Amino acid sequence: MSSTKKTRTSYKVVLLGDPRVGKTSIRRSYLGAVFEQDYNVTLGADFAVKRLPDNNNVLQIWDLAGQAVYKSVRSGYYKGAEGAILIYDITRPETFKNVAKWLDEMLSVSDQMIPLILVANKIDLKTDGSPFVSHKDGKNYADVLTNWSGFDVPYIESSAMTGENIDKIFQDLIGEIEVLKSTEQGN
Repeated sequence: MSSTKKTRTSYKVVLLGDPRVGKTSIRRSYLGAVFEQDYNVTLGADFAVKRLPDNNNVLQIWDLAGQAVYKSVRSGYYKGAEGAILIYDITRPETFKNVAKWLDEMLSVSDQMIPLILVANKIDLKTDGSPFVSHKDGKNYADVLTNWSGFDVPYIESSAMTGENIDKIFQDLIGEIEVLKSTEQGN
């Protein structure tokens, strides 16, 4: 009687966005860490691994520093990425406008398009009367990315502080990566 052992799969994903949009907080929240108001700024890149619930697959999460000075360092981390999470701060519209810049930077060194998730973070800070990027604008941009990339690009609003939709970000991205892998293998 032969037993079939499922091969371990490791998914490499990158977190992209301007400084202070919550990349590190999203990563930490997904890994189960307690939210911290103050933390050290990411220098270059930070790396974490999480074993997925199926106990056979591993997610490598590369949290890339958003400061311009690290642009040349970031280029090496894009290589081999199988998915990207594009993050902006819902309360800082300029970070939303810069999402295209992050995608361009990644594609300038990557050899292929990869699955993407567009994340509007810090929804816990949205208050009446304060400027914020609307749900409609975020969703419309995700639709533009879907039409342009050929991948379904989910739009997710999240809060690293409360944990709202943090797991969904990674689950949706893994799902998109698995769809691509399945298509490539002809399944």
